[in-house]
This record gives sequence, structure tokens and C-alpha cells, in this order.
Amino acid sequence: MFKFINIIFFFLINVANCFANEDIYFIENNPIFLENDGNVLELREKAKNISFQNAFDILTKNILDPVDISKLQQISEINLEELVKDYKIQSEKITDINYFSEISVNFNSSKLKEFFLKNNIKLNIFVSESYLIFPIFKKFNTYYLWEEDNYWYDYLFQEYDKQSLLKLFFPKKNHLNKLKISANQILDEDSDLVAKFLNSYKRKKAIIVFLEENFDHNKNIFSIKLETKVFSNNGFDNIYILKNNMLPEDTNNSQVELIAKLVVNELQNWWKNKIENLELKKYQEKTYFLSFQTSNLKNTIFVENKLKEILSEKNFFIHELTAEKVTYKINTNYSIEQLNLALEVSNLRLKQNNNDDWYSIEYY
Repeated sequence: MFKFINIIFFFLINVANCFANEDIYFIENNPIFLENDGNVLELREKAKNISFQNAFDILTKNILDPVDISKLQQISEINLEELVKDYKIQSEKITDINYFSEISVNFNSSKLKEFFLKNNIKLNIFVSESYLIFPIFKKFNTYYLWEEDNYWYDYLFQEYDKQSLLKLFFPKKNHLNKLKISANQILDEDSDLVAKFLNSYKRKKAIIVFLEENFDHNKNIFSIKLETKVFSNNGFDNIYILKNNMLPEDTNNSQVELIAKLVVNELQNWWKNKIENLELKKYQEKTYFLSFQTSNLKNTIFVENKLKEILSEKNFFIHELTAEKVTYKINTNYSIEQLNLALEVSNLRLKQNNNDDWYSIEYY
């Protein structure tokens, strides 16, 4: 009986959790440069307002599709202070001429959700699991991967935003990784070696980004070739993130840095499209029942929190609660494929039981 009361107490105190991964709402260290007009308080207020706008722009770029960003731009006035949970001046430097500060902004996820729903703007807040990235570069018939002078790696790493929905992991460029796997072994699709390398970093999936840059000495021009693949479930699949007209044509200068910017941006869109491609038709809501054991309270809390990160309170509630298990009723437009895609970052998946609409949670 005591255990049952504890479980009820846990569910009561835990109902305020928000619906998405909090990290994506925290925009860190926005740099602000201003001329010093002599009034420090006014400068700080101006810097705060600019940082709110900059942080909001970064956040919306991460969680909205381009069409919805256009909708957002049509809203005449947005009170950003109402959407911010808190902020912090991380550093500040004031001279007689200039004012500089770095400000981190933490948005209120619940208020943001209400704001976007009110304006008929669709959120995409599914955070991916961490993909290990293999940035392979070929130049003058030489392959680079873990070498220090692989600047393709450096440009990709520089462009990657840790607060984006697609999570990428860059192994360090070092001798140990050279011994573990080479560029040629990856390009030859040695799945056993790739899986072994991933396992050493506790990752399940990888993205291979292979860029080949050639230089024609006679014409004095650079040309490039780009291939991208994803490795998962012990297999390789091509992914086409850049259309032909997006790639720079033969140029007089190296375009590696520009291509890195394009690739990182389009990889984010690729992840968003994975969610979009699984969407059900609008208003096609379905009901699922999800049961799992409550014998391990820590796991129960973890699973419930992860589900609440995806589903809003009105679509996710307790259907039945006993001392041994809890059953949730879920009303959602999300398909099971979408839910599992969102849960994979936590190594969780919904497994169908004998009844079509009944599921259990399993770790993998």
C-alpha cells in the first residue's frame, strides 16, 4: 500500500513537465557589440533585447520549417519577454568606446508552444539520437579522416550547432582512431568495422560525408564531388541532401568552407524531413494504450518524462494505475513510427502487443 501511495505521489508532482527537450530552448552565449553612449543601464537593456531577438531567430530556425518561418515573419509584433523564462549575462566588457556582452537566453517551452499553436505554426521538436559523423576528404588522390590537416572536418565542426535538432558527434582527430578505422574501409562499406567503431563510442548510427576536391592545373579551376550516406541497422543508405544546382560549379577558388555550411544546414533539413515524411493527415487522430511496469521507480520516471517531452498533457494521461503497472491513454496525430523516431534518442521504442492499439515500452 505504501508503494502504491508513493507512485501516486510521483505522478502528481510530475505533471508539470514540458513537452520537448529543454536543451533546444537554451540559446547560449549570444555576442552583442554596441557603441558606448555613456549610459550603462540603457546599454544593458538594449543588449538584452537584441539577444532575445537573436536567440529567437536561432531557435525558430532550428524548430520550424521554412514555410512556417515565413508565417512567423508576417506577425507584426511579438513580445519576446513573455516567451523568455530567464537570461544571464555570461560576460561583459565596457570601454570608453564600445560595449560587449555575451548573453544566454532560456525560453519558456510551454509559452512558446502556446504562441505557435495560437498562430497556426507547426513545431518540429523531435531531437535525434546522436549520429557519429565520418567527414572524409579527398584531395590530390589523398584521403583524410582523422588527420590533423583534414580541414573538411574542421569546417563541418565549426558550422555544427549543438542546439539543433539533429545531434552530431565528431570523434577526435587522433592516432588511435586512425588505427581503429580508415577512410577506405568506410567507403568500402565495411559494416562490421563501422559497427565496431560506433560501439567504441556508444553510438548506433553514423553519417558519412565524403567530399572530393579536384584541381585542374590546365584550366586553373576547382571541381567537387559530394556523397552522403547514413549507416544504421548494420547497413548503408545513400541520402541526397544537396540538389545539383546547390553545389558550386567549377570555380577559381576552393569552396570547401561554403559546402560545409550547406551540408550542415541540409543535414538539419534532412532530419526534419524524416519527421515530416512520417506525418499522418491532419485531424487523423488515433488512440493508443501504453503499459509498463512500475517496479523500478527510476525507470518509470525516466520513461514518463520522455513521453511528456513529446506529447502535451491533454493528449497523454493515466488510464489505469496499480501497484505493479501504469497504463496511459494517448491521443495523438503522431504515428508509431514518429513516436519511435523521437524516442530512439533515449534508446526506447514502443512495441505492439497482441491487441492492435496496446503497446509496451522496451529498451534497445
